[in-house]
Amino acid sequence: MSPVPDLTWSAEPLSAEEAATASIRDAILSGRLVPGQRLAQAELAAQLGVSRIPLRDALRRLDGDLVTIDGRRGCWVTSLGIGEIKEIYEIRIALESRCASLAVTGLSDQEARHLFGLSEQMDRTQSGSPLVYRARRAFYAELYSHANRPRMRGLILQLRDNVGRYHVLKDVRHSVDAHEQLRSHIMDRNPGGAAEVVVAHLEETRDDLLATMVQDEHLATLATEES
Repeated sequence: MSPVPDLTWSAEPLSAEEAATASIRDAILSGRLVPGQRLAQAELAAQLGVSRIPLRDALRRLDGDLVTIDGRRGCWVTSLGIGEIKEIYEIRIALESRCASLAVTGLSDQEARHLFGLSEQMDRTQSGSPLVYRARRAFYAELYSHANRPRMRGLILQLRDNVGRYHVLKDVRHSVDAHEQLRSHIMDRNPGGAAEVVVAHLEETRDDLLATMVQDEHLATLATEES
């Protein structure tokens, strides 16, 4: 069994259950808990300083998304296969291009400047830092909030989280050029341009991630055959 990493309270929610949920989610998204890793509830409860009941409820909140719970086999961090990642990106491309178009259309000058600043801050965050994914998520969460489609935005963020952890683990680079283009379209209030950039950016990051995963699977197969 893999050792349980140190988990820290990532926020100050109202209850122990909410705090445990936030901490486990943050550990998964930052790569401290990796896909397929089994989650021993006694160890997690001790790390988080909570009893088993709020921990169990926290894991149930994440079940079916970042965590998989099986009554007989226990609990582990959900893994995604190549086919699942392709499907997630197919959905993201459809939703995020639409959301970006809607968001950019009605921005005020102040809102556009705020998004511009968030995007620049995102690109200044040092590659490899655990803050990189948080900065990207904060920018896109803010951008898509201006589309006034809360359900669409919620689904997008859920899908981004589910696949984004693989970008963190594989250290897949993101295009700064695409971000610069998106900033330009935000300032110009160009919905069509923003949608096109988002589609191209997602296709590029998808292909880079899949190529890395295929290579890793190939190397793992070779190592197994040689052992």
